[in-house]
Amino acid sequence: MSTLRVILVAFAIAFLSAALLERWLRAHPDPREPPVLHPRVPFIGHIIGLLTEGANYYKITSTRSRHPIYALPMLSSQTYVVTSPHLANYIQRASSTLLFEPIILPVTQRMVGFSKSTLEIFRDAEAKKAGKPSFMDRMHNLLYSLMGPAEIRYQGKIVLDQISQRLHARSDGEMPLFEWCRELFSEVTAYAFYGPENPFELYPGISKEFWVWEEDMIGVMASPIGQVTHRKAYLAREKVVQKLTEYLEKGRGQAASPVIQARIRLHLDAGVPIEDTARSEFGMLFGTLINGSITVFWLLNHVLSRPQLVEELRAEIAKSALRIDQSTKTTSISFEALRSACPILNSVLRETLRVTAPMTSARFVTEDTVLADTYLLRANSVVQIAGGVLHQDEEVWGPDAREFNPHRFVNTPNGTRTGSTEAEKRSVHPAAFRGFGGGTVYCPGRHFAQIEILSLVAVLLMGWEFTQPKGEAGIRWNPPMYEKRTPIGVMKPLRDVNVTMKRREEMRGIKWSLQME
Repeated sequence: MSTLRVILVAFAIAFLSAALLERWLRAHPDPREPPVLHPRVPFIGHIIGLLTEGANYYKITSTRSRHPIYALPMLSSQTYVVTSPHLANYIQRASSTLLFEPIILPVTQRMVGFSKSTLEIFRDAEAKKAGKPSFMDRMHNLLYSLMGPAEIRYQGKIVLDQISQRLHARSDGEMPLFEWCRELFSEVTAYAFYGPENPFELYPGISKEFWVWEEDMIGVMASPIGQVTHRKAYLAREKVVQKLTEYLEKGRGQAASPVIQARIRLHLDAGVPIEDTARSEFGMLFGTLINGSITVFWLLNHVLSRPQLVEELRAEIAKSALRIDQSTKTTSISFEALRSACPILNSVLRETLRVTAPMTSARFVTEDTVLADTYLLRANSVVQIAGGVLHQDEEVWGPDAREFNPHRFVNTPNGTRTGSTEAEKRSVHPAAFRGFGGGTVYCPGRHFAQIEILSLVAVLLMGWEFTQPKGEAGIRWNPPMYEKRTPIGVMKPLRDVNVTMKRREEMRGIKWSLQME
């Protein structure tokens, strides 16, 4: 028998065995378990779907299943997918048996490249045995205590000052909007968290390396030999880590924000090597830069493509948050007023996240758990709240669920369902909006992100006009989203939008000052 024939026969036997095994497993489900959506290719079909369809795959499977929770079998385990806000609320409550930590550690390891010894420090098995807070518990508590609304005022003042300075020096001209938002947001955020001697400030090229890595990070994480198969992105990551290591070695973190200084101390006190501490800060940069910068672009895109909304927001900001000092020709914008007295602007931010951020909140099932007194979730499985599906559910949001509605969140932060009758209009279930996560793992940086995003968008709307560049056939707003890429949060655009940024005539000669109060 030829070698090729042997290979084909072996493959056929393996495939038949897998199919028979899967059929046997299908015949022995527990009646309390969520319904199973079997893949067309045994064992690996859903894995292939996630890799090829990205964020869109849960929408595809949810269309096939039509159940509020269902199971996707993958290899020897399965993932439960939740598409009901009611059940999502139960997931968020079951914090003793549905845990985030067993998922985040392996994912972060693939993302930043920790050593095995550092992973053991993070797992902190001895502390868990003794019933004491583990390293990850202490990190969780640190982030949530130092990034609350009151505690971030220090960083908020710095980032607003940085935005004011950089926009004051900005000349009129043409630019790719997404690229410009990304670079500006990266620079001011890195400065606020890591101080004036952060790598992005000292080495401008490092910012570009960070975004080279971000473009192909999923490839690096998914490949067992990412340093070979996705070498460009892998090397870009290592260059940023090298500069962060140098940042720590030279003591530049002493000028960082309180949260970063506390993070560095926690790592070093636990015995984490400097290079792995730098890798942890690389992960922190990921959390602070990527979603926020993409959100700024999408928010501007949705507003600037609607001239009536531009005027509506300008009137709201001018009435509630704008102060003009004629003696110094300084115009200031108060973040506190933007947050508390500009409901349309806040609604636009939340609606932007609703339509562009298919957030999936994942938990690891540590022991058999009965959800909502109905569904049995098996231990050693993963349960995912499919935010992208929830965000487009017409039963939840109304017939315009797939459209951008700038006023959807004006009356309540949970959102209001649209409808043709008053009976159809109602407040949306609080677990349906997943823009900042939910439960015990709400995004710890959401308050800081609001300071940056609302203030930056407000000053751009009040101070500048965005028009089509000369020679352009027209600005093509609303570029398609990169739905087939697996995002960690907000989806990127598939193309940029070229604009001309020009100071408004009535605002020329004005110095802008963004303030917390």
